[in-house]
Amino acid sequence: MNFGAPLQVRQALKMLGFSDNETRILLVLFRERKATTLEISKKSVINFSTVQYLLSNLVKRRIVRPSSKKEDVFETLSGSELKEWIEEQKQKNESIYSKATSEITDFLENLEESSWRPQVLYYEGKEGIKEIYEDMINTGKDIYTWTDIDRIYQTLGDYMYDFIEKRVKKNIAAYAIMPKNKMNLKHAEEGEKGEKRESRCIDNLPINGEIRIYDNKVAVIAFHGKKPVGFVLEGHIMTKMFMAIFKNAWKKAS
Repeated sequence: MNFGAPLQVRQALKMLGFSDNETRILLVLFRERKATTLEISKKSVINFSTVQYLLSNLVKRRIVRPSSKKEDVFETLSGSELKEWIEEQKQKNESIYSKATSEITDFLENLEESSWRPQVLYYEGKEGIKEIYEDMINTGKDIYTWTDIDRIYQTLGDYMYDFIEKRVKKNIAAYAIMPKNKMNLKHAEEGEKGEKRESRCIDNLPINGEIRIYDNKVAVIAFHGKKPVGFVLEGHIMTKMFMAIFKNAWKKAS
């Protein structure tokens, strides 16, 4: 039902933000100039209570007003008033869109500026370090590390073997640069057989801890006696930086 109005007019009203039912009410008033709520309901084929509600909205938007003669009679704007109303909406919307554009642009710029800052989580004690290891398992991504298996075992004991078993079961590969010592050389051989680890054992790597790169994170762990500590950096920029350093070290160690 088009209520005698061309499709372009109905589409234009919808572009101005009016719903289908609001458009039908406006078209009735454009044609009749004045009408009661009941008349509008009958001519628009919209139930009475809905017309009442929509008329109140149209009055608030100042495109419809109660007639000065009768309280239940409504009229729409004259042609010149309607043009002024449309121009006013245009200016208002330009201001809204301009402000929205500014706010969103500032928000996105702030996000971009802060995106390089990694999130940092701190862990302390054996249980805290185990949390980091469990996160590696849960993430399910390959691990790239400077490490010393001997130091891990001295600090975490048999949990180290539990971790290796979980890692292998989840098909997580490890790439390790390690100092040469008896345990590391042993695990380098076992890594090729069943521990799903490719290793490079090198001289002059005096580390008392490890750096592990996995997914979008870098874990830095210090094995300090019975009180190991660690922190995890999460952020793509830091991860890419550490990964580039690791790849360079891996190439030199091969």
